[in-house]
Amino acid sequence: MFAEIEDAMIARCKRVVGEHVKTIEDLPGNWDEATLKAARRSVPGIYIAWSGGPATPGSRAAMTGRYAVYVVTGQASGERERRRGSNRQVGAYEILERIVPALNGLKVDEIGSLLLERVDNLYSDRADQQGVVIYGAVFTIKLTFPAPLDAGSLANFETFHVNSKVPDGPDTETHLTLPTA
Repeated sequence: MFAEIEDAMIARCKRVVGEHVKTIEDLPGNWDEATLKAARRSVPGIYIAWSGGPATPGSRAAMTGRYAVYVVTGQASGERERRRGSNRQVGAYEILERIVPALNGLKVDEIGSLLLERVDNLYSDRADQQGVVIYGAVFTIKLTFPAPLDAGSLANFETFHVNSKVPDGPDTETHLTLPTA
């Protein structure tokens, strides 16, 4: 289910801005220094990461999943052009203005729909020194884990055995061998 959501988000981003960015891919975790160095080589780019989420109390293995979408642009012309773009390269604002509405409400098969939670300016001195700007958009999706065991996936059985302890009654044992034809 997690991979299906990432794949759907990547496909949607490719559809709305694919020709304007160098890379659209998933990340194994949240943004860090190593990610910054790698992303700097492929700007402009979009990176998608599942970032966990809180469990739904009292539910059957359900949670609110969070997916972060990082938009990274870099231009030698300066920080303003990284945000706003130029006649040579798309800016972070332009990418955000296309992907945020395209991802908000995106229905992922039978899993659920993405909802925008927030958009963040992830400015840092380190990113500025590297010549990039980074913005993040966080989307949530209600998730219910599949049942731990699907009875349909079990092999046919030939022998049934059970021991029963009944309060105020006799203990019983049942053993049946079922026909196989």
